[in-house]
Amino acid sequence: MQKFGVVFDMDGVIINNNDWHVKSWLAFADRLQIDLKEEEFHTKVFGKTNEQILEIFFPDASWAQLQTWALEKEALYREMYRPYFKLADGLLDFLKQLKDKGIGIAVASNAPLVNIDFALDEGEIRPYFDAILYPGMVSNPKPAPDIYLKACELLGYPAQTCYVIEDSPPGLKAAVAAGCKAIAITSTFPKPELQLLTPRVIDHFAELGGDWWERF
Repeated sequence: MQKFGVVFDMDGVIINNNDWHVKSWLAFADRLQIDLKEEEFHTKVFGKTNEQILEIFFPDASWAQLQTWALEKEALYREMYRPYFKLADGLLDFLKQLKDKGIGIAVASNAPLVNIDFALDEGEIRPYFDAILYPGMVSNPKPAPDIYLKACELLGYPAQTCYVIEDSPPGLKAAVAAGCKAIAITSTFPKPELQLLTPRVIDHFAELGGDWWERF
């Protein structure tokens, strides 16, 4: 039995749904009369919580109002994405491989729990995960390391022995700050940008076959 854990981010990793977050954000921004352009997503949206994003546009809004808007936006996202839902290519085989080898598996996301539940249940992959972490479980969201430190704690392994699979610079910064071995997947950001944060960069899960940890 292998003595390490693997922690997955969700958006852009378990599901390649970022296009649908873009579409739902643009639709929701129009509803709130926010001037948000698609080319601003990498700097203002990806890797942040909804409350952090909304606070950029409404710095004087109450926390309760930000949370209300955040939930409305995610309900719109799930409504738009559900007919097109699809797990990332190769993910299911990789999860089966990890489970067969006795490797601990967690998901740790800045997304609200309702979105994590949506992905795990729509994809029918909940049984593979030993721990499920969302922002409410820690004091600070990514890029702070809190959620990855907590994930390693729940899996029962030192952070230094755990791998984190991420698609965004904020998430990779969180993984590195936690002391984990960060693996970047090129579903959202270009490889050169990801390589600035970790030497472990893959294009798809099929690259993590066999005893992949000996190469990473």
